[in-house]
Amino acid sequence: MVNENLDVQVILDVVNPASPVNLGNLAVYVVSDESNSEETLPDVQLHAAADIANLGLAVNTATEEIVKSFFAQPNHGDTIYLYGIESSVDQSTTKEKVESTLTDGWEFATMISATSLDTVVLTNAIEQYGRKLAVLGMDVNLSTAKVSDIESITDAPFYGNERTVVFLGNREAGANEKFKGVGALVGALGNLQPGSITWKFKKLKGITATQVNGTVVSKATELGAVMYVYKAGMPQTSEGLTTGLEYIDNLHSDDWVRAEIESSIQNLLQTTDKLPYGAQGIAQLEAAVTTVLRTATENGVILIDPETNSGKFTVTAGSREEQAATDIASRSYKGLSFDYTRAGAIHDVTVHGTISNV
Repeated sequence: MVNENLDVQVILDVVNPASPVNLGNLAVYVVSDESNSEETLPDVQLHAAADIANLGLAVNTATEEIVKSFFAQPNHGDTIYLYGIESSVDQSTTKEKVESTLTDGWEFATMISATSLDTVVLTNAIEQYGRKLAVLGMDVNLSTAKVSDIESITDAPFYGNERTVVFLGNREAGANEKFKGVGALVGALGNLQPGSITWKFKKLKGITATQVNGTVVSKATELGAVMYVYKAGMPQTSEGLTTGLEYIDNLHSDDWVRAEIESSIQNLLQTTDKLPYGAQGIAQLEAAVTTVLRTATENGVILIDPETNSGKFTVTAGSREEQAATDIASRSYKGLSFDYTRAGAIHDVTVHGTISNV
């Protein structure tokens, strides 16, 4: 993700239906478990599963499974950011670590802790930040699950957060299946070009698919949980929703657009001797945003208008005369805005047919 220490910030106002670097990287926060005399891990970056051994890290099983599953996927991201956190009764150390690393180069994050309160710190921090995604593992005995079993997962205090993804692992496949699922889901899909995929119907390497009752799958989808199940005899992710019932690919794509625009304008400011506060300079800013949105259209993020065969987006750049005198004096330009229509994706199809007797 583009570093947030920038001179340009993009605020996306998403109207329903309303960087680009390292958007497949995963952060794994690990809170030490004092009951097991577990030492606090150092903060390190992993580029392969073997780095755990190469760096002499003593990680718990849950962390190891996430790391191994992430790097086992064919199109995984470059880096796992591993953060060690000393446990605290009031989660103060967790809060401090999350807040100090929230702008690092990852897009997805998960939490390994003996208490769900640490997880709540992470999910709420990401929700407030309005960028990136928390991906968490929960589990149920899926082959025998009832609707009530699925409904019970909504008791988690973070449930309903728009930027929280829950992978519902099959407990019957082992206690670590939920952690493997987190690593596999992000590793398989997070690094693919935003806009080019939906997170439903996808295969995850190393995860055991389960034959699940249809009403249970429907309830999980209704609540925004992701499972790995058999449909029409094929293993696949059941949906691509967050607990806030927003599509993961929509949020991932919005983050990509935001990061690309910030990076593009920051590059313009840094490589231009002087960007004049007038028509010429403003036109260059407008062009930078337009270029990103055209690329987003090509990538499948933005809907194509069938009448114009162009992306359904607009870029507005107010003139110097329209800016506040105080902004001009302080060399701050606030007149640039854009909007676009998401392309979306087809997840369900209803076919109406007529059969006649001859």
